[in-house]
Amino acid sequence: MKTALLLCASIFSGLLHSQTEVSATQIQHWLERNQFKNIEKHVTTLPTFASDLQLQQAHAEALMGLDQTEAAAEFLQQAHKSFPKDADLLQLAAMNQFTLAQQASIFSAAGHAKDGLALLKQAVSLAPDDADLQLNLIGFYLQAPGIAGGDEDEAKRMAKALAGKDPVAGPLAQAMVLNNDDKPDEALKVIDEALQQQPQQARLLAQKAVLLLSKKQMAEAAALYKQAAQLAEKPQQKYSYLYQIGRLAAVEQQDKAAGKAALQQFIDFYKDGENQQLSWARVRLAQIHLLEQNKTDAEQTLQPVLALADKPEKLEKELKSLQKQLKKLKS
Repeated sequence: MKTALLLCASIFSGLLHSQTEVSATQIQHWLERNQFKNIEKHVTTLPTFASDLQLQQAHAEALMGLDQTEAAAEFLQQAHKSFPKDADLLQLAAMNQFTLAQQASIFSAAGHAKDGLALLKQAVSLAPDDADLQLNLIGFYLQAPGIAGGDEDEAKRMAKALAGKDPVAGPLAQAMVLNNDDKPDEALKVIDEALQQQPQQARLLAQKAVLLLSKKQMAEAAALYKQAAQLAEKPQQKYSYLYQIGRLAAVEQQDKAAGKAALQQFIDFYKDGENQQLSWARVRLAQIHLLEQNKTDAEQTLQPVLALADKPEKLEKELKSLQKQLKKLKS
């Protein structure tokens, strides 16, 4: 699940109390930049690894970020035994199960999804005031088929209850439910009303952008993503919005200069790590260079992606298309 890491990355915003300040800062730096190999190299060797909850969380996220989902599932099961009351570990375990469901055969996917649902419900029960956990659960209920635990009625019940409790998560939940019911105009109304009270709330701005994209209002969506990126409080939010600015420039030809700048920021931030969208950011930047008839920069941008030994099928297909375009373009 592409969105899994983005949903759980905020777990690690605190200091790692049992380490020195330098170690805590360094680990936080690696987490923010998705430098999962560095985490794996250093964190598990620390003497307090087994007893430090946040080091356990960092290790789990690193395994997930490196797509070692089976190892992550096994580790998270053991970590939960050591820290049975920690909702964040349960959320990580749930997101990992959802990823396993996407990777699994049709015969076992539903089982992984149901396991993830059980873990996420347990996390919500341990942290009933965590609005983001509830948003994740609502999202699952809306997206999953019934055979895997999807339940639109329960999603609506939870969204209604959340509406009066949280000024950000409440409108987001309501908009999710309305959009799922093919009522994008009503969803937009909910978000607009919330933005009247909180005009600089990045998550609300980004949600409005998503809704406008569904209505093919690309320029308006791009402008909202720019606002959201400037106002985002957390790095993973900021850079996800920057990626969307670049994607809209590359795919929908919206403000190519802003798209290039946004994608370059994304690449610079994640270039030394294992961010799952890094290759796509380079592909999108190369697409913009091609739109501008800049063959040299397009080829240079694509070099790190072409050098990858193992490429997902969708990425490989996109690269072949770009290479064909490059051959037709004069230097």
